[in-house]
Amino acid sequence: MVEIVIIVVVLVLCFVPAGITVAKGHVALFVAGFFVTLVWLIAPFRLAKPNSPWAHRFYGPEKLERSRRRYPDLSPSAPSRAGLAATLGFGGLGAAFVGGVIVGLAS
Repeated sequence: MVEIVIIVVVLVLCFVPAGITVAKGHVALFVAGFFVTLVWLIAPFRLAKPNSPWAHRFYGPEKLERSRRRYPDLSPSAPSRAGLAATLGFGGLGAAFVGGVIVGLAS
């Protein structure tokens, strides 16, 4: 039972910050988080890019303007690469997790 709780806690600590990082449009930080997990714990606190799903959903006019000033070369109407990054990244994480569970069960 304790092992299941530990697995759930680790997954939440990895997947939730990683998902927020992708939703904010920080694809490079999302990829870097695969190598240095600490990046996923810092990246969710950064300002979202103006064309990200996070900015469209959660930002009001003032915060969206601040995001546009920080990322002046991004158009809010330009498509975000967050969906592609999430598909590839979370697919890889899921495959690694399932592979680890299968290897663990075989031992």
